[in-house]
Amino acid sequence: MIVKKYKNLQLDFDRQIVEQMAKIAIHHYPNEYGGFLLGYYSNDFTRLHIKGFLLVDKYVSSPVAFRRELNIKIHNFEKIFQETGLYYIGEWHSHPNASAWYSLTDLQAMNNIVSCNTVQLHNPVLLILSISSNKLLDFNFFVFDEDRLVVYE
Repeated sequence: MIVKKYKNLQLDFDRQIVEQMAKIAIHHYPNEYGGFLLGYYSNDFTRLHIKGFLLVDKYVSSPVAFRRELNIKIHNFEKIFQETGLYYIGEWHSHPNASAWYSLTDLQAMNNIVSCNTVQLHNPVLLILSISSNKLLDFNFFVFDEDRLVVYE
């Protein structure tokens, strides 16, 4: 279990989940690829547990861009919550041959998520995977807070 922190919120995850996402992203190399993050908060909302992810099948991607279908209802997050107790908590995508740092486009996408009436997520998480053609190079988790993305340390 890896733990990262921002303010009074801890983020924990198994490295195996990140490795699984990286393997899938490498399969889509040299284009970006991504999906949704699933997890849950502790009862006191001081700890966020990332427990899984979903892939998307409707998307447009290139070596420098990834845009998923905007309608996230296709994944039926309510049903996933009822069956597993996991919530939609954010997004993940790869940056082939690039850093694991967010772009202006990534920041705007997270702002759009917060602004969406049907999502009701105030502090979504963004995971960016830096990949090469055959391995995970680096990764960063960010939280959207006060109109900016902040890296979990």
